[in-house]
Amino acid sequence: MRLHHLITALAAAVAMTAPVAATADGGFYIGVGAGGATLEADLGPSAFPSLPSEIDEDDTAVKIFGGYNWDLPVVTLGVEAAYADFGEPDINVGGDLLRIDTSAIKLWGTAAIDVGLIDVYGKLGTIFWDSEAVFLGLSDSNDGTDTGYGLGARFAVGSFEVRGEYEIYDLDGGDLSMLSLGIAYRF
Repeated sequence: MRLHHLITALAAAVAMTAPVAATADGGFYIGVGAGGATLEADLGPSAFPSLPSEIDEDDTAVKIFGGYNWDLPVVTLGVEAAYADFGEPDINVGGDLLRIDTSAIKLWGTAAIDVGLIDVYGKLGTIFWDSEAVFLGLSDSNDGTDTGYGLGARFAVGSFEVRGEYEIYDLDGGDLSMLSLGIAYRF
């Protein structure tokens, strides 16, 4: 199922449950999300002349997350930790595959505002990432600690929450972004 079909189906399910919806309260939560990740990087000069100097590739991404929210009178403030696997895009380079596998641990501070049936929120934090590139049987890995930020919306029904998020990570030598839908359980 394509991502836009999944978004349409979730939007329809949310619309049907709108009369019983309640906004999210403070407390602990855990969840999962899936969507698409885009890696844009400048590879620079290489010992392999057939390698591109820049890449812009997409792949399926998944994440697990958990956190805590403090429900204050005007805003909800929170902290969140997550693990994300940004997929493994394959880039065809002269008949051979360049494979880049990137994953990360993310630590966020969040701030949300209730706008009716949904909360909209922003995220700012740190991403601890690790990336491995494999080409012609040779591998090279890189890691780092960089800044991430994002926007999202969430809709709660009882203890469950449906989320849509867009996150951007300013990595050393490139940019990584993730558009995802997720489900969280609040306890």
